Amino acid sequence: MSTRSESDQVVDNHSDMSVGPYLQQLRKAQGHTLEQVSMRIKYSTQQIQALEQERWDVLPSGTPLRWLVRSYGRFLEVDDAAIQAMLDSTFPETVQSTSTGDNKMKWEAQDMSLYVEPSQRAWGWWLVALVLLVVVLFYAIDQGWIPESWLIFDWLKALSQ
Repeated sequence: MSTRSESDQVVDNHSDMSVGPYLQQLRKAQGHTLEQVSMRIKYSTQQIQALEQERWDVLPSGTPLRWLVRSYGRFLEVDDAAIQAMLDSTFPETVQSTSTGDNKMKWEAQDMSLYVEPSQRAWGWWLVALVLLVVVLFYAIDQGWIPESWLIFDWLKALSQ
């Protein structure tokens, strides 16, 4: 059986436990310290300890709290939906108020591209290329690389002499 499904069963077996003590028990069962968890999920040890002790007054509310629990659950390889359901049953009023799915947009993969095509073409590059071409043309005339028969304007002929 995979680790993910074993963790799912562990969550189901401890559904009467609240989320903080459950995460603490699971962390200790897996042999992780607070510092290891903190380094891995990028939350402070004080925040993780406050979550495990369910000191809600020192933790952020709403979506940031959800992300803390989600990151911690993923680190411990617990099913995301199950741990979020535990959080909802433990601490529903603040967490659910900002995370209702009614107003959320559905993001698709093509909506999150790493490269965004500029809406307006860069005319500056064309200007740089044109200036460079003019400089090269005048240098070629000055060096005598262009035959005099190609110079159709009198002022160009004066430049070559």
